[in-house]
Amino acid sequence: MTKLLRGFSKWFKKVIGLDEPRQEASPAAEEARPPQAVISETKTPFIRKKKEKVNIQVGLDFGTSATKIMYSQLGRRGTKIVKFGHTLSNYPSFCVPSVAAINDRGRLILGVEAAKYLQNKIWDDGFQRFKVIVAGNHDHNFRDPVSDEQFHHYRQTHGLDGTFTAEKLTALYLAHVMKETRNIISNYPEYRDVDVDMAFNICMPIDHIQNSTVKDEFEKIFLFAEKIEELWSSQGNALDIIGTSYDLENKTRKQETRVYSVPEAVASFASYLVSLRRQEGLHALIDMGAGTTDISICNLQNPYDQSMSYWYAARNIPYGTIGIERLIADQLRMQKSACTSHDIFNCLKNISHNTDEIQRKIHRELKQFKQSREYYQTWGSAFHYHLKGTSHWERVEIFLIGGGANLSAAKDVFSEPWIKLTEGDYGRLVRYAVSPLPTPDDFDDAGTGAPFGRMAVAYGLTKPIPVLQEYKLPNDAPDQTPIPIRRELPDRDDLYPK
Repeated sequence: MTKLLRGFSKWFKKVIGLDEPRQEASPAAEEARPPQAVISETKTPFIRKKKEKVNIQVGLDFGTSATKIMYSQLGRRGTKIVKFGHTLSNYPSFCVPSVAAINDRGRLILGVEAAKYLQNKIWDDGFQRFKVIVAGNHDHNFRDPVSDEQFHHYRQTHGLDGTFTAEKLTALYLAHVMKETRNIISNYPEYRDVDVDMAFNICMPIDHIQNSTVKDEFEKIFLFAEKIEELWSSQGNALDIIGTSYDLENKTRKQETRVYSVPEAVASFASYLVSLRRQEGLHALIDMGAGTTDISICNLQNPYDQSMSYWYAARNIPYGTIGIERLIADQLRMQKSACTSHDIFNCLKNISHNTDEIQRKIHRELKQFKQSREYYQTWGSAFHYHLKGTSHWERVEIFLIGGGANLSAAKDVFSEPWIKLTEGDYGRLVRYAVSPLPTPDDFDDAGTGAPFGRMAVAYGLTKPIPVLQEYKLPNDAPDQTPIPIRRELPDRDDLYPK
């Protein structure tokens, strides 16, 4: 049997030519080879593997002083911060400064480049707080006269006319941020060889969303930014962005939009809904940014089964840490002739190291804000239109987020209810629980050390729109005041049987 197998093997090799020594073909033999043989070797079809498609949801927290970005890959756990890799001393690496400037060559510069150009200039120089200016242009209740005046002064002194509006600048800035974000994420190792489909959720305060004029304007800006970014990404940085903005202003896009607006408070509350700490009842979010403070009050029901958040009131108030920054700037100018943005940043970063005088002024500033008509009306609206009766308001949990959340006086000031409430037999004054928003387990700070309170809105914006749908905004939230129970006395005939 063995001999038979060996014989078969020898015969098989001879048939296919494996038992003959391999010889290199001579040049003449190569020339004599039939043309079809050459064609068969050189034109072998190459099969290209189709790229895997990956869906990325980007959360863009467009802030008054800085913009934060987080992203998540749909179908994969984890939400990560986008690091912008700059070395600005007065902005963390997870922030893109919400600023613009005209440089020495007369060119518009945005974000990080603008902040670098402005960092040694006089504090408050350049185009700043244009988000607030846009809102104020379409509703005087959001107007900040100081920011408005500074915008127009800077525009005029740098040779731009009235056609260069805060709306146009906002679209250009958002296009710049989206382009930078797309470039950074697409160049991460895990996404270099895949087809990345990227969608952007951008936050908008609830009272902007419920103000049809302001909402429509911001949504136009978001769509305009998408058009600019699309062209900018394809043509590169050589593009004349100001000229392009005029060219694209009235053109419509044919394809489906990939940029969506989401209520800011709803986005920030998303992290609490996945927290083990979540509890049924009244909650308030105070998001203190540089130029505005958002106050949002909601009633969370069924937190562990078909949860629904009823937002009773929300207000975007043109007051923020900018007031405290101006206060610190005035104090520093009394000590030295000039005050840069870097000086202000150091004072806010090391708030506990400030003088007692500055600490008292900060406390007084926050107290003044809490006693403002806007703050009182926000809570009053929730009370009068959605849940009457002081007994229902003795337990409210307040979460602080935003850049002002770390102010030492904030916890003490906001723990005091908007109206005087007492409980117990001895009339003990009610104090609300005030704390930072809980950090979710899948939050990845990418080594930046970013506090979750600064990233809460961006984190919530990484959730797809359908996930955030279980809510009712103030205009749609019902009056949930319990109907009083009427007790009727028994009829006389029932009390005294005949």
